[in-house]
Amino acid sequence: MAGLVVAFIFVTVMTGLLYRTTFSGLAPESGVVKLDGLSAPVKVIRDAAGIPHIYAQNRLDLARALGYTQAQDRLFQLEMRRRLAEGRLAEVFGADLVESDYVYRLFDPEKFAHDSVAMYSPEMRAQVDAFVGGINAYIDAHQNNLEPAFRLVGIKPAHFTAEDLEAGALTIAVLLGYNATEESLYMNLAPRMAPSEIAALMPVYPTLPLEPPPPETTAAFGGAKLAFHLAPGFARLGHIGTPASNNWVVDGTRTISGRPMLASDPHLPQSVPSIWYEAVLVTPDGFTAGALAAGSPAVAIGTNGHVAWGVTSVCADVMDLSLELLSADGKSYEFAGKWLPLERRDVTIHVRDGADVTRTILTTRHGPIVSDVLARDDNPLSGVKVRGNYALSMRFAGLTPGPSSASGLASATARSGKELVEAYRTFTTTPLNLVWGDDSGNIGWKIVGAIPNRIGFDGKYPTPGFTGKFEWNGMIPFDSLPHSENPSTHFLVTANNRLADVSWNGSWVAPWRYDRIAELLRAHDKMTIDDFKTIQLDRVSLFALKLRDALVQAGDGGDEDVRWALGEIRGWNGAMTANSRPAAIVAAAEVTLARRVFKPLLGDDYKSFMLLEDSGTYPATEDMIVRPASALWPGGADAENATLRASIKDAVAMLTQKLGVDRDKWRWGAMETIEFDHPLGARGGVLGWYFNRGPYPTAGGRHTVNNSWFDLGDESNQFKVTQISSYRFITDLADPEGALGMNHSGESDHPASRHYDDMIGSWSRGEYHALDPSYARAQSSAEAELDLMPR
Repeated sequence: MAGLVVAFIFVTVMTGLLYRTTFSGLAPESGVVKLDGLSAPVKVIRDAAGIPHIYAQNRLDLARALGYTQAQDRLFQLEMRRRLAEGRLAEVFGADLVESDYVYRLFDPEKFAHDSVAMYSPEMRAQVDAFVGGINAYIDAHQNNLEPAFRLVGIKPAHFTAEDLEAGALTIAVLLGYNATEESLYMNLAPRMAPSEIAALMPVYPTLPLEPPPPETTAAFGGAKLAFHLAPGFARLGHIGTPASNNWVVDGTRTISGRPMLASDPHLPQSVPSIWYEAVLVTPDGFTAGALAAGSPAVAIGTNGHVAWGVTSVCADVMDLSLELLSADGKSYEFAGKWLPLERRDVTIHVRDGADVTRTILTTRHGPIVSDVLARDDNPLSGVKVRGNYALSMRFAGLTPGPSSASGLASATARSGKELVEAYRTFTTTPLNLVWGDDSGNIGWKIVGAIPNRIGFDGKYPTPGFTGKFEWNGMIPFDSLPHSENPSTHFLVTANNRLADVSWNGSWVAPWRYDRIAELLRAHDKMTIDDFKTIQLDRVSLFALKLRDALVQAGDGGDEDVRWALGEIRGWNGAMTANSRPAAIVAAAEVTLARRVFKPLLGDDYKSFMLLEDSGTYPATEDMIVRPASALWPGGADAENATLRASIKDAVAMLTQKLGVDRDKWRWGAMETIEFDHPLGARGGVLGWYFNRGPYPTAGGRHTVNNSWFDLGDESNQFKVTQISSYRFITDLADPEGALGMNHSGESDHPASRHYDDMIGSWSRGEYHALDPSYARAQSSAEAELDLMPR
């Protein structure tokens, strides 16, 4: 009997500990909470997906309540984003994060954030202060009941500030800044390849001629000033932010309703929690519904009933590497024949369970010196070591100060497309394609953000900064950035492609998704919401069809395996569906073709080069298929057919190894898988089991509208999805309250919450939920109701 009592006590204690560990921090979604700073009561109604519908009497109360609900759902994510941006992860996770912290410290996030907040208008500052006030109120009330992630890493969150939000904008800016990886690649190729060969390996766009480096660049980087090694970690930043997003709008002449319709689906790495936070925000003067970047008070993709908008990355080149000549004593650098003093700034990185790390950051007029980062074999850019008195600096347009995190606040009250565009005039970080429609029937597209106004060069290649010939004259003025309104086509589409004949370089994506969306829009005379859903869920890859045609045209050469494979793919419609055998064959051939072409050319650097090819910008692996007589074919263009035949034979061997000898069982869904990872579950084990979700079979491909990006070069994770349509949004301005959305994981970052992963299934099935601002309808189907009351 005594033994049973002891066992009962043990089980009870352990159950209590397990409950406290796994369920702590689950904030009540119903009830009454007194909130400092409110001027009137606020009602928060949670729908079946856990999305807050917030009803407030004014904008300041709305912002405060939104801050409270974001902290309720995403406090650990907000804390990690803040620490990432400010270079303070090592003090939580230890020495492994010192280099990540140092990279962000190079950007001087404190100064960037201070200068940005100083540019706030009084109205903007008031709303942001109310938003962070809501976050801080939640922190104060829950310091002793935080979610498990805080307990695991042993920290408690401090109060947030407006500066923290603007520093957080840096994480998005870096996510969407690509060109430094490409310039690092060039520096590795320059000493051993002719400019024409480099141009073929680094194409810009299918319709543009190949661009070799200018003579001054070849003279500076083709000699012995640098040592080169493509490190295993090369292009890791590209993996973080592969450009692949869609948005489009059609005017009322192309819709059943007679009003504009808009769709937007940004493509980003899948994760739990998602980068996106959904909300429906209502005051007596109107509503806003859609998705915000977690940690932001402004809707980035959504509608207010009068205007609807969505964003994609412009993929403009916003990063330039410059070769600097330093004095022998390391205190100055040469510029246009003069010696200028280097700016010096000491930074101290606190390290958990270790000694503090103090480093000196040197800065030129071209930005911080980054040579020590680039020289590391495990760095996120490239293994570039600089010899002698030379160094590399980096200019980054994403560091242009401005109220970027709060720029979209005025979109909530915009009553026309023109007013919406004006709201983004203060957006000064990495540029976006803003596509919009309004209830007056107008549609438009405008590039917003910071793009360097370069003098005498386009930015594709690194430059000798000491000459003074390759300078920026600030940023291109807002009113000079490309735009379009009410085109004769009656629709506008962006898909990270090159949309205008601009003089500046870009890390654009080839127009395969753009062309597919335009093709589907042209196929309908009058469109409905269901038509837009079909387009967002489309799995046809136009590039896969181009590769199919090239493989079929090459013939079988008398080989039985090749003949069988060509018979399978001939006549295929390009749909990368889970049950498709042709999709598996063509995808495998894309991988094996890259290996056939680039491994002999690059040798040991092949894998590192392929990491850049996988970053999503326009790669040589695609250009060689569509550019006539490409110089990249082994043995010249005459050997093209032989290489294609060998590649498809290799693909059959790959599929046999991965899926077995029974070809009837070969399906694309058996090849491509998707996992949703949490930062604390990245290393697997028990934490991976607790925080991560998946793997699941999936469909789609690198160039499908419904995107499932997979890597060509990373053999350890071949065909594992690295990026998806992270959020889907559709609205018809004839039905202001009928907007639809779908996040890819869930509204909460707490693994024990029912809303941590409840959207994964709905998202994968292509379902949508309503973002209806109606109070009566929200209350009739409410899952939870929270009353926020003035204290």
